[in-house]
Amino acid sequence: SETSPEVWKKSDEYHNSFLHRQSDPALDFARQNNDANGLPQIAVSTATGKFLNLVARSVGAKRILEIGNLGG
Repeated sequence: SETSPEVWKKSDEYHNSFLHRQSDPALDFARQNNDANGLPQIAVSTATGKFLNLVARSVGAKRILEIGNLGG
């Protein structure tokens, strides 16, 4: 079954509430700069980023290729 964007948003808000308590000045600046320059809000959430980090570490990835880093 399909999951609505609102369900994903609520899931991210919940997970971010305990996964990302500290502010990261560089990340905050990048997000503010993206918004100020009209970039679309399509970046992965903090929870998704942490999950991707976990997957990469779990498989012992030596290299990771990111296609299109938006404004970050």
